[in-house]
Amino acid sequence: MQYSIITSAICALCAITSLAQTETSDSIAKNLKEVVVEGQLQRTSATVSTYIPTKRQRNSAQNGPELLNHMAIPQLGLISGNSVTTNSGQKVDLYIDYIPASEQDLNGMRMADVRKVEYFDFPTDPRFQGSQHVINFIMQKYEYGGYVKAYAGEFFIANSGQLNLFSKLQYKRMTYDIGVGTWYSANDHLSQSTVETYRLPQTNGSIKTFKRISEPDYARTRQHSYWPTIKATYTTDKITLVNTLGANFFQSPKQNTAGSVRFFPADFPLTEYTDEQNSRTNSITYSGFWNFILPKGNTLSFNPYYSYAHTNQHTLYSEAGGSAFANGAKDDSHRATAQLRFIHDFGKYGSITGILNGTLLSNRTLYSGTSNTSDRLTTYRVGPGLFYNFKNDKFNGLIGGGFNYDRSKLGDASEHATQPWMDLSLQYAFNNKNSLSAEFHHATWTLASSYRSTAVIQSNPLFSFTGNPDVNPYKSWDGSLRYVLMPNNKFNFAAFGQTTVITDRYAYVYKATPDGILRTIQQKGIGNYSSWLYGVQGTARLFNKSLMINGQVAHRIVRNGKPFDWTKQAVLWWVQAFYYVGGWNFGLQYQSPREYCDGYVNGAWMKDKSAYTAIIGWGNSIWSIQGRLTNPFRWNWRAATSETTSANYDVKKTYFNTSYHCYVYVTATYTFGFGKKVQRGNEAMQQMGTTSSILK
Repeated sequence: MQYSIITSAICALCAITSLAQTETSDSIAKNLKEVVVEGQLQRTSATVSTYIPTKRQRNSAQNGPELLNHMAIPQLGLISGNSVTTNSGQKVDLYIDYIPASEQDLNGMRMADVRKVEYFDFPTDPRFQGSQHVINFIMQKYEYGGYVKAYAGEFFIANSGQLNLFSKLQYKRMTYDIGVGTWYSANDHLSQSTVETYRLPQTNGSIKTFKRISEPDYARTRQHSYWPTIKATYTTDKITLVNTLGANFFQSPKQNTAGSVRFFPADFPLTEYTDEQNSRTNSITYSGFWNFILPKGNTLSFNPYYSYAHTNQHTLYSEAGGSAFANGAKDDSHRATAQLRFIHDFGKYGSITGILNGTLLSNRTLYSGTSNTSDRLTTYRVGPGLFYNFKNDKFNGLIGGGFNYDRSKLGDASEHATQPWMDLSLQYAFNNKNSLSAEFHHATWTLASSYRSTAVIQSNPLFSFTGNPDVNPYKSWDGSLRYVLMPNNKFNFAAFGQTTVITDRYAYVYKATPDGILRTIQQKGIGNYSSWLYGVQGTARLFNKSLMINGQVAHRIVRNGKPFDWTKQAVLWWVQAFYYVGGWNFGLQYQSPREYCDGYVNGAWMKDKSAYTAIIGWGNSIWSIQGRLTNPFRWNWRAATSETTSANYDVKKTYFNTSYHCYVYVTATYTFGFGKKVQRGNEAMQQMGTTSSILK
């Protein structure tokens, strides 16, 4: 059945292609009597794919990710919010004029200033800092000036919103950015119900099997944050220096639920429960981007980074009858990284890049309540490497490798290890309309500090969890293949496949005693994790580009080895259409229910609901107003389900939130500029500190 769905979808995409090739092109044109000169709006090569946005696309988008959706770049999947991935789901790093940009940066861009968008796989340019997949926005250049820009958005029914304010002042070679923003959420529907199956060994040798069913009937969550950021940029033809300092203050004063707990068989009485949680995180971040073009084909770049975060959280779970479990945690996390890259270009003989990466992670966590202990973990990583790149008009090849030396210390115990890594990328362009690319990546990854925690946290009368100080980093093996076809401005097509295999994996293991379950983390005897995804994607622009339709269909297969030991698969698809008339744009989007594994550590198989959205917007180079109506016929708060099975413990969860309920999202942007040709884009971004190491 799934394969027939794929076949039908491929036929539909081919039909769109056939229709597209009969339509009249809407392109950059100049009338010379009866001669029309057509500009190519999309082209590919062995090194980069370049796309030129139309005025309609720029005026219809309020930020960078929305513009990418309207442009329907064949290497990218459907963009939801500010998450930008390839069509096979891999992370895409975002840049503006070759300078790193966060997702928050893109909310401050002026769409009228976007001249072209470039897509790279494994670029060798040192300004891209070794990113595997890159989107780079090329912006209009300006002489001097400044601007103030406001961005506001409100989720009605879902009850959340944000307000961001940006300012930019550019004078000669210096540019100063100041940004500040705030966000809030007042949600009374964030909760989950669980059906747990316990299989507990008894002292007489028998197995006691029963279900514990927890159902919420009350939920209340209040969250808010605000962030200030300042950025200074110095640029010349040969030097780029960017320094950014920012902070983020997040508070969740209330995340409370209440409901009932019952058992089957009814060996225990029906009872009521309350779960009260609150947390606060304050962080500060510095990031630097320094690039120098040296004589004789040499380039040097250095990228320092530091962040600090302090987290304080408390939970209190209680049941009628006297059972209460209070847990508190305070965490101080430091993260410092530095990357040094040197490249020498030999001309027609290619180029060599030498890199040196350094990472320092430091976490100190104090637990109170059911566990009164502390964790202190420090991890160092040093990773030298070397790349060779060769390219000509049709071929671009990159091969490189190196090793990572890791040293970690948990309490008084320390360990160290040396692991290799390797990158391989091959790209071939038959011409400027179609290309083929393949890539391979192998690495060993540092693990989250919380996975090595020694604390044992009791969350309810039958369930507790801890970490494992003896786990080691896992290894990953990634490969992908993609074909892209761009016959003209009306159509593009991509076929893709991607696989990931994780070895030396650690995973959750549920250990049973007569009194309940202890969830710990185990590496010895754990099976491998692997996933495969393949599919096709196509775009058609019809009726003089007034109508754009694009979509994707893919097949996912996941193998999750011991202790979960299952194989699952799913067909996924989405389609969207935009119609443009004057300054107005109208859109429809549909995404099928998603099915996926919730990470390689957790054995949970997730199932989300479908989502459908109607969009109406109006915009020009100054104002942009947009409204979205999502899931108008769905008025229940059930959003997703997950299921985990193991020898001693099974759990099925139903998640309640606003993600797939009906809601209305209204946004507006306004930019006030002054000076001569004010430069827009690459605004000050919200800075997020390093993640907490608190055990969850």
